[in-house]
Amino acid sequence: MRIKVFSKRFKEDERGAILIIAALMLTMLMGFMALGIDVGVLYFQQKTLQTRADLAAVSAASNLKADPRTRAIETIEGNDLEEGSLTAIEYGRFIRDPELPPEDRLAARDLSDTDVNAARVTLTTQAPLYFAQVFLDEDTTRLQAKATAARYDTASFSLGSRLVRIEAGLLNAVLSEAVGTTVKLDVLDYEALADADINLLDFSDALATRLGITAGNYEDLLIADANIADVAGALLDANPAGDLTGALTALINSGTKELLNVSGLILIQGEDITALAPDLLPEITVSARDLLNASADIINADRHVATRLDLGIPGLTSIDLDLLVGERAVDSGWITVGERGTTLHTAQVRLKLDLAFGPSVLNGVNGGLDITSINLPIYIEAGSATVTLSSLDCSATTPGDVIATFDTGTDPLTGGTGTHAAEIFLGELNEPLEFGNTTKPLNQADWKAADFLGTYIRPLGLPLLDAVITIKAHAPLAVSEQAQVSFTLGDLTTGGTSLERTFGSGRVLESVAAALVSNADLDIELRAAGISLGLVNSLLNSVLSTVEGILGDILASLLPPIDAILDALLEILGIGIGEADLTLHGVACDRLLLVR
Repeated sequence: MRIKVFSKRFKEDERGAILIIAALMLTMLMGFMALGIDVGVLYFQQKTLQTRADLAAVSAASNLKADPRTRAIETIEGNDLEEGSLTAIEYGRFIRDPELPPEDRLAARDLSDTDVNAARVTLTTQAPLYFAQVFLDEDTTRLQAKATAARYDTASFSLGSRLVRIEAGLLNAVLSEAVGTTVKLDVLDYEALADADINLLDFSDALATRLGITAGNYEDLLIADANIADVAGALLDANPAGDLTGALTALINSGTKELLNVSGLILIQGEDITALAPDLLPEITVSARDLLNASADIINADRHVATRLDLGIPGLTSIDLDLLVGERAVDSGWITVGERGTTLHTAQVRLKLDLAFGPSVLNGVNGGLDITSINLPIYIEAGSATVTLSSLDCSATTPGDVIATFDTGTDPLTGGTGTHAAEIFLGELNEPLEFGNTTKPLNQADWKAADFLGTYIRPLGLPLLDAVITIKAHAPLAVSEQAQVSFTLGDLTTGGTSLERTFGSGRVLESVAAALVSNADLDIELRAAGISLGLVNSLLNSVLSTVEGILGDILASLLPPIDAILDALLEILGIGIGEADLTLHGVACDRLLLVR
């Protein structure tokens, strides 16, 4: 009976319940305090440790040639950490490739290797625990932070022929093709554009404003599309000199809608564009004319620019030009900013020249034939040129010290760098449209014989007959004769033309005339209706044999005017067949960045 009463009383007794609830709540409160206070403290200490690691990495990277480990230790000790906190320090070449996982971007190197440009430090420390001790039975926990800093020694350089120089007529044709309307600038306009020095940072900010992009947002700017009117407007904004106003206003008002990607003009290698651009771009100065020319070059890729020229050369009765610029190689800009190993390509160029001469140009070299006309269809394909920044020595101190070296190569057909072998063809394409297909290399099988010499013959007392000698020939042009091109600290200090180099082969026809003669295929055709070829076959063979015998003399007679034509034309276009123009715009040394 008593047990039942006691049991009932115990069930109804609520005294002491608050103690149990308080005990349970206290445990929860301790957990929340551990989460709020300890985790907050640990987060703060982790951020502090990361900051110290960043400082240590920067100290090490900035002293790679002067005991970087000691500099890193001095930095962490100056920030209230012991030397033992530095648990690891690594050196190597930082590879700016966003395709690689961050942990794989530091290629380990020995510190004595000249290739080393980065340091990675690892700091480890024990952080105290407070309320979390109740649950973990530990009064400290291990924190670790890693940081990588890299020196960014860069060069800004451009490669290739700007397609035009100062001659207004042909430059107007190229710009007109790019903007889709007639451009009529005069020589004074082009001289003003050539003399106007444009700071690339000012130009970039002005172009961003024109495109509705926030100034300083270089990541968006360098992938944006612009037209030549935008480029001309940005040039005017960056340098509002009175001499430029007329020329640039004409382009701004052209109404062009043809677009180019800004990265085709300016390319900064790596993924640190936002951090690097403000330091690198102010040190690059280019002319307004070159920026416009490069813009037209990009827009006119795989597009014909056809015109008739008057070069004033004796014996030349007419010259028709068809110019085609191939697409630029992927991942290259007109100006590229990058580290050692950065590669830049030129665009491929194709030229078609239809030359017509008067008989007097032969100076009596005709083998007794009554020559009435001379035509020479010349196709020239200049393959792309490539350079690679092979070394950049920021320790240069005297004017004679080499600060930048580029590989230009001597045998580009086996890969890599250098000016690719160009080719010259005499004749006509079987499929004329193939000339515009720059994805397909031209080769001898694509050609058929073309009219070369017109003459009269009088076989066996028959009336005067028209005969035409046709020709087909092919020869390769020389490749680059220089393996490397170098610039000294003195060149960089002097600037101007000292920062320009031309490398490649030499003159065109002097190196291939003999090959053209030895490879030429000649044939003869009658152009008079109703005449049986059988009646005059032997005489025709005799005529052809005569022409073959004096072909070398005929071509030799044509070489001086053709040389003059090509020299004048290539000077107007700014093209060196088998050659490339390399310009070093500037060098930026010892830019330190925290990277990942």
